[in-house]
Amino acid sequence: MSFEGKKVVILGGGSGMGLAVAKKVASSGGKVVIAGRNADKLSKVVATLGEAASYKAFDLGDEAAVKKAFEEIGAFDHLVTTAAQLTFAPVADLSTEQVESMLVSKFWGPFYASKYAAPHIAKEGSITFFSGLAAYRPAPGAAIVAALNAALEGFAMALALEIKPVRVNVVSPGVVDTPTWDFLSSEDRQGLLDSVASSLPVGRVGQADDLADAALALMGNGFINGTVLHVDGGGRIA
Repeated sequence: MSFEGKKVVILGGGSGMGLAVAKKVASSGGKVVIAGRNADKLSKVVATLGEAASYKAFDLGDEAAVKKAFEEIGAFDHLVTTAAQLTFAPVADLSTEQVESMLVSKFWGPFYASKYAAPHIAKEGSITFFSGLAAYRPAPGAAIVAALNAALEGFAMALALEIKPVRVNVVSPGVVDTPTWDFLSSEDRQGLLDSVASSLPVGRVGQADDLADAALALMGNGFINGTVLHVDGGGRIA
């Protein structure tokens, strides 16, 4: 799949799944703009991606900053949002601040981004959100994560009707081996990933490239719209 002549903006492109998307777009001839809050981190990542990449540092939860960023970015073809700051804990143990942080990364950020990016996206372009398996297989400690994933998918379906012909789709990952799990000790992290892998029909957890391939497929196929693409190793049926 070629992205020659295409420009893709990736929110959360500094690591994990977002970085995997950026690498694949750049290697297929496209230009990428990775966005996040940490300018130092983004600049180092851009240096590894080559001349096809640039970055824009801003706070996804700051509406005015998001609006300004997209005005400066100008015209482009595809928007991908993978940014997520999640806290897994029982509802009784979650603070309001933790919930608000999750809201910013999983809902307000994508909302502001799509609101201010849409006027700059090519008519043949698209928006791709990342939700998650928790919306379909909720578990203790993931109530807010489940709710936000489901909310994002509902938002995407309606948005596809509002901003047509720009397409809006969602990638729903299962458990993926990314820095998301770095809050755990190395032993606990590996134990979690091994346990999940043994429960899945495919016998392994996801890798960032699995999700990047899915995002590129949604961007590249102009007849996929209003769709949730499940990339979970069979997690919904396990």
